[in-house]
Amino acid sequence: MDDLTAPAEPQQDELWLISYADLLSLLVGFFIMIIAAVPMRQATFERIAAAISGSKSAPLQQLRERVEDLVAKSPELRDRVIARDDAEGLGIEFKDALLFDSGSADVRPEGRRAIGEVARLLGTLPARPVLVEGHTDEVPIRTAHFHSNWELSSQRAINVLAALEGSGIPRERLSARAFADTRPRDVQGTIEERRLANRRVVVRVE
Repeated sequence: MDDLTAPAEPQQDELWLISYADLLSLLVGFFIMIIAAVPMRQATFERIAAAISGSKSAPLQQLRERVEDLVAKSPELRDRVIARDDAEGLGIEFKDALLFDSGSADVRPEGRRAIGEVARLLGTLPARPVLVEGHTDEVPIRTAHFHSNWELSSQRAINVLAALEGSGIPRERLSARAFADTRPRDVQGTIEERRLANRRVVVRVE
């Protein structure tokens, strides 16, 4: 008599599912090993997780959208404030013409207003570090206040940091660094247009 309790043999046309499931398991394990072996910034991880899950945008992507909405509504900020994603997080770039007079590190009133608006948006992500970067063009400076582009870019970054703190960003979230003319942007245009693109302060959210 046949044993009616014996498990049924898998149908021949279903055997490929077993190999397919094994392949998927190997791929998942492979990607987990890569993620575990390579240091990954939180912003990069969030972008990957949002893309895989198909859920709402990652927090820094949402912040970028808010900054872009702010710029779109303010003629004073257009072409002077730009939000860019990169490997380190979100960079909110301020052109120096908005923030400073030529050769000066004192933040202008309209620059303070713009920094205050951005600080209000940064307040929506209270746990994220904020790094302020100062950059200059390649033209050397030597004045009574600044003996080099290093000093100018450093003081500008510090003053923007102070303005962010004055607008409510806790100081423990803030840090600053200066690059002078060592990280120029690769942009097309005249010499003056290239120099203009490189005179900037970047508020980076990690």
